[in-house]
Amino acid sequence: METNRTIHVHSRPVVNLKTEFDPFQVFYWIYPTILVLYYTYDLFLTKIITHKHANHPLVGSPSILAPRFVLNLIFASRAVKVLETGYQKFKTRTFQLIRGDGNIVVLPLEVIEELSTIPSNIASPHGALEHDLLGPYTGLNLILESRLHHSIVQRKLTPRLPALTPYIEKELTSAVEDYFPACEEWTEIQPFKLLGQVAARLTARALVGPELCRNATWLDISVNYTESLFKTIVILRLFPSWAHPFISKLLPSYWAGWGYVKSAKALLGPKIDDLLRRNNEGTWSPGEDAAEYNVLAWLADLAKGTDRDSHALAHVEVLLALASVHTTLLRMVNVLYDLTQNQGLFSELQNEIAHAREKDWTHASYSELWKLDSVLRESQRVSPPTILGMKRLFKQDFTFATGLYIPKGTYVCMPTYTIENDPSHTTNPSVFDGLRSYRIRQSVPEGSKEADDQQFSSFGKTVLNFGYGKAACPGRYFASLIIKMVFVKLLTEYDFKFIEGTARPKNLVVHEFLFPWPWDRILIKRKTTGNKCPF
Repeated sequence: METNRTIHVHSRPVVNLKTEFDPFQVFYWIYPTILVLYYTYDLFLTKIITHKHANHPLVGSPSILAPRFVLNLIFASRAVKVLETGYQKFKTRTFQLIRGDGNIVVLPLEVIEELSTIPSNIASPHGALEHDLLGPYTGLNLILESRLHHSIVQRKLTPRLPALTPYIEKELTSAVEDYFPACEEWTEIQPFKLLGQVAARLTARALVGPELCRNATWLDISVNYTESLFKTIVILRLFPSWAHPFISKLLPSYWAGWGYVKSAKALLGPKIDDLLRRNNEGTWSPGEDAAEYNVLAWLADLAKGTDRDSHALAHVEVLLALASVHTTLLRMVNVLYDLTQNQGLFSELQNEIAHAREKDWTHASYSELWKLDSVLRESQRVSPPTILGMKRLFKQDFTFATGLYIPKGTYVCMPTYTIENDPSHTTNPSVFDGLRSYRIRQSVPEGSKEADDQQFSSFGKTVLNFGYGKAACPGRYFASLIIKMVFVKLLTEYDFKFIEGTARPKNLVVHEFLFPWPWDRILIKRKTTGNKCPF
């Protein structure tokens, strides 16, 4: 008998072998691939750069597999430590560091004399400065086209400081009245902001004269161009040079910086054009009266050739404001913090000022303030504007007398901060000793070279913040005068202390640059008794 059976057929799902395109998977693999390729490329370039200068040991690399962008970030964040390590290990020979723009060769101190005498057409200090400060993106490339900013300070401003002093003192009195709080009781201030306004006013009196030194536009340029410039430099130098043209256009500070240059040309241009026209006609040259006793007038008289252009001279004025405001502000803020941390120095300096004012107060009186001068020098030792110095960009091959060969295109420098703070050069360098230089000056004959070498504005083989030799900073005498003038005013009219529970504010070091934090606060109170300001 036949049995009916039901056969169940189990169907299986049909597998679709056709997959849809997922763009996210592509991007998932593209980014890692790009990173790996760039890492390989950058590591390859790093090896080429270091091999090119193989006779200079590489410092600052945590691994042989560290590419340039990693070494650049290490230098940007730990420059002091990197330089100290290299100096201690290779004190008497060269070593090299890698930055985003290539390598730098750090020279030993033994070549300081010869380095300082090499002509600028062979080893250019201005070329190195323009390189560091990214001239094409900040406007500093003007220093490669003109030396007017240097010669005007050296030939006109410095010799005329004695005559300028009463005008600047008067401007300081007005600036303090305008910017400082009443502060009959202890009052919080931001020294960076407050002293920045004062520094801008004082330098403006020397640079653009009484007609413009209180002009809001010029004062804004003087302070904020500097801030924009360093913001641009600090950010761009975190990236490789090939990326600068693109990244710079994304930075508000880049556009702000060029905007300030444009504003300066619009503000100063008409006045400069008028001075140049009258000077060309032979109907005007700078006089000795207050209105014309300033750098702007001297520039219009001194400029030759392509420099006799209102836009070029206005640009020079911006760069002079940059140099003077930045250096004086940095020193003022740090000296104030150092004095506030060492309260015993206040009475020492106040007594010195009182003694100096027993005679008629003149420009020469500032030269008698040896203790204040010593504090300025010591403050610059522990908190310099930059930890590198004696920078040169070699335009030709050169061989030092020691046999050291430097090929064309090499950037060299010296670790100035580390050199000065070497215990073999400075006793107990970790201790702030405000009267260190004062005691040395007291121990040698007055007026001797040994005494003069201890001044704030002096340089020495192990004190290189202002440079060394013929290329030393020409504005150091002006800076010294401005800073001393401000502290004569502050020491005789105000008391300072830190906010309870706080200590001396620390500086920020990025790349080789040192900056005070703009937001730090301390307390100020106007004196009710004691010596009065001598001007």
